[in-house]
Amino acid sequence: MNVAQGTGTSASFYPPPQPKLDTRSVTVSGQWTVCESTSRLLHPGESERQKLLQAAETGRLAFRRIELTKENDYFSGKGAPRPFTLALPGEMMPTGRVPEDYGEWMVGIVDPQCLYVYKRDAGTRKLLLEPDLTPETLSVKLLPHLQSLLNRCLERGNQIFWRVYPLRFTSGCLRADGTFSLPKLKPDDTTRSDDFPELVLGKYGKEDIKCFFAYNDAQINISDILRDRSQCEKVLKIKNLPLVVYCHRTGSVQVYFDDELNSVNLNTNERALNDFAFSQGLDPDHFRDMLNLLPMSLRAKALSSELTVSSDVRHKLQQAIKLVSDPCHYSYEKLLELKQSGLPIHQRFFHEGFVDSLLDLLLFSEIDRNREPEHEQTRKQEEEACRLLHLLLQSGAKLGTAASEIDNMNNSSEPVMPVGVMNYLVAAFAPFDFLTLEHLSRIPLTGCPGIVVEFDRICQGYSPGQLKQCMKEVLSDVFVDSISLDMIKSRLLALFHYDVCPDEEILLDLKDILKWYYPDDRKVIGNFSMTDYIQWIKNLWLQRETHTFYQNWPEHVRQAQREIRDLRQSLGLDDSGASATALAAQTPAALKFVVDAFSTPPVLPDNVGDNEKTILKILQHYYRRPGPERVIQCLVRPTMPAVWKPQHSCSHVLRARNNGHWYMELLEKFQLCSLSPDEKELLSLAIIYHDAAAEDVDKSAEESKSAEYFRRDLTGRYSVQLLDDMEQVMTSKENDVEGKDQQNLPDPLRWYLRILRFADRMDVIRGCGVGADFPGLTVTQPPGFDARRLDIPLQLTSQFTSESGNKTEFQRHLEAAMHGAADLARITGQLLDERKKNYTQVYGLNDNGSKISENFEWTTEPVQRMNQFIDDNVRRKIAQLAGIIVCSDPSHQACKADQNKGITYGIHNSWYDLGQVTIPAGMTLLEKMQYEHDPSLLSPATQQAIAQEVQRLKSEGIRMNTGTLTQQTLDSEEAREVLSKRGIAVFSEQRPYFTNDGFPKERKMLVPEKK
Repeated sequence: MNVAQGTGTSASFYPPPQPKLDTRSVTVSGQWTVCESTSRLLHPGESERQKLLQAAETGRLAFRRIELTKENDYFSGKGAPRPFTLALPGEMMPTGRVPEDYGEWMVGIVDPQCLYVYKRDAGTRKLLLEPDLTPETLSVKLLPHLQSLLNRCLERGNQIFWRVYPLRFTSGCLRADGTFSLPKLKPDDTTRSDDFPELVLGKYGKEDIKCFFAYNDAQINISDILRDRSQCEKVLKIKNLPLVVYCHRTGSVQVYFDDELNSVNLNTNERALNDFAFSQGLDPDHFRDMLNLLPMSLRAKALSSELTVSSDVRHKLQQAIKLVSDPCHYSYEKLLELKQSGLPIHQRFFHEGFVDSLLDLLLFSEIDRNREPEHEQTRKQEEEACRLLHLLLQSGAKLGTAASEIDNMNNSSEPVMPVGVMNYLVAAFAPFDFLTLEHLSRIPLTGCPGIVVEFDRICQGYSPGQLKQCMKEVLSDVFVDSISLDMIKSRLLALFHYDVCPDEEILLDLKDILKWYYPDDRKVIGNFSMTDYIQWIKNLWLQRETHTFYQNWPEHVRQAQREIRDLRQSLGLDDSGASATALAAQTPAALKFVVDAFSTPPVLPDNVGDNEKTILKILQHYYRRPGPERVIQCLVRPTMPAVWKPQHSCSHVLRARNNGHWYMELLEKFQLCSLSPDEKELLSLAIIYHDAAAEDVDKSAEESKSAEYFRRDLTGRYSVQLLDDMEQVMTSKENDVEGKDQQNLPDPLRWYLRILRFADRMDVIRGCGVGADFPGLTVTQPPGFDARRLDIPLQLTSQFTSESGNKTEFQRHLEAAMHGAADLARITGQLLDERKKNYTQVYGLNDNGSKISENFEWTTEPVQRMNQFIDDNVRRKIAQLAGIIVCSDPSHQACKADQNKGITYGIHNSWYDLGQVTIPAGMTLLEKMQYEHDPSLLSPATQQAIAQEVQRLKSEGIRMNTGTLTQQTLDSEEAREVLSKRGIAVFSEQRPYFTNDGFPKERKMLVPEKK
């Protein structure tokens, strides 16, 4: 890395990057191999796995449902060609499932030799039953080959799920007479995502079967799939097949072998899984859905442990719940007996649909009991409750949902914790960071050392202004019926020790309030009128040193601290014990296996780097499911969310990565910071990882935990020093917000930090929006987006100006790119845009960024999709300069559609029309981000290439789509002439197949092919 600051330059501290290791394998014991680049053991079937995955990615993996006996007969020559379904890649249109009545089991093949191809289920079975039907007369158009199916499915996915234009137009279609039909307006609700493509193969034998197929279905047991596969192999007399797990919604494919899934306990545990979920208070379907977020091999491993909960444990737990939930049944001795019998009384469990604990249940019971008037029985119950508390806390119980009851004590309509209980809670969990003096107002300062300790801690930490406000609140406690004059007196005398007094301003405000509520000199508290009360306050202040409580307060605090310390020691707690600020529920012992499974690191690809496969794996592992810290609480949610991290979604980290890329390019352009390839790659991955733990852990721990994941996953892939530095930078990202010193970072790391902060914080606009003054680089008090937090070096920001004619080149480049980033966020997120030039309005786009953002939660090509949106933003500008309009006219007069020439001068969609606009090959990412808002910043070569493309579009317009080329169209000389002009040749091929009687035949098919 080279860094330039002002006129001085400091050179890098890293040795030249070493070449990436290759991925050759060496043999180890048995048939397993080791990948040299990662030291990861490779399965003996790894080569077979990769072939199947490659076939799936390229649209060459097909499957069909079969009945075993009928399929065996077919292989004996007694059947006609059989239909298959294509496992569509992730970029395609999501499909429906092939109905189970088509066959109980599914087998897969690679490189299907197609006789007929249909984009939907065409019901080809009717061809065997109805002699008058032909492949061309079925209700679905016959496609010429597999590639045409892939093209149509890709187009369909783009026009439905990734559509950004309000109207759903086609792009026309070539007819047999050589003319084109006009673009058609399609209804929005015609998605047919419940359908699936159908292929009919001319050749298919046992030797073609390469895998056993299964849908990625949470409700299907893995052991049942393995049993079906084994039965299929036995009946068809074929070798062991790898298992392909296919998700028809996302297009993702997993490939497994038997030894990666099967285990001794798997079948037993899966069959008992529903009962197990019920025993934990969980919905079985939801529990299975959560487990299905894991890769199938990890899910199988998790289910290989012992899951059952014995009836004895359930019975003991019910006994314990009764002992702590009903004051009439409180019993320290009986709970101790249950503990000694082996019941983990400190652990959390599911009870009536919620994560609970015996400690929480006891505290809720005490809150309710404390509502009752005090008498001999309630005093005994409180004493027994304290004994139970002592036992639970001594056993390691942690505060959970009952912490909310402590937080609610600032509400005078809510009950307060009993004094004895409060002492235990302070001893075990203090400090309570959320407490204020208002929370403590209804518990006397006498007889409760816990309250005294917290009162002193709060006052010691308050500013003079905060203490003054506390004084006002204490004086206003006359409005609370449960607070006596003696309680107010003791609080005032204590407050006087912290340099706060009832000055004239405080008393005047109090007088105004009391006049409103107590007119005509009515009694305020006790026998005091308003005048009496205020005079009493003045006298208390003046005579404070004569009061014993005031005189003894310092010693009173020290004594309370000693008592709480002694109580804490009696509980076996030291200074590193539990904190009440950590309110997350502990994991029930029976569900620890779930947390363990979600804690397992991701298996990154061998070619780890800033690439599609690596980033997809990171997104799937950290952003498309809950983290181990949150998985248990998510189990009790009623539904599975579409977006697991609403504030830190996949689209956010992808945009942040993009921000990092163009910002690094900008810094390098102005010779401010030049990074090595490894530095750039690892910094890009740090940006992707930066929110890996967000919304799973406490806000204060998000950066360090995300950095921990980053370091753990990438160890061994990059130099140790570079990983150390990036981890330190990630952990330091929010130091400026938290007021921590960041000047001790070496200069190169300081640049890493600047880039990481800029990348993330530039996308803060997704939440706060962009105002009319965006980007606001010189605004000192912005109402929303604050450019000062971008951490741009001072030597640059000091030269920024709001005067358009005096801006530095760097500022011009930066502002244009920031506007481009806002445009991208407008398309791919829910951005509030108040700029004069509202991007979606300028180009007539849909306001559906939230839906586009949600789509990034399931696509298997997130990087490619985000890059496509960036490129499409460039294409829109080029098309606009060429006079190409956004057409919303069903008659297409506005876009000058010419059906004879097959051209228009309008954009009807992004999936075909907009894609015809060519972006200069040498156009950099920075230029793409800047182009919309300041084309003059582009290089001369880029500007020249764009000018040439504008002229081409003005001359040639936008070509209409050839559409689905039927055999009739391909057989037409007029249509062939049009296709020839577009570089498409038509040739004839003879496709062999067998009839239902086993006789060989051939079918002539006309097929288009790019020249």
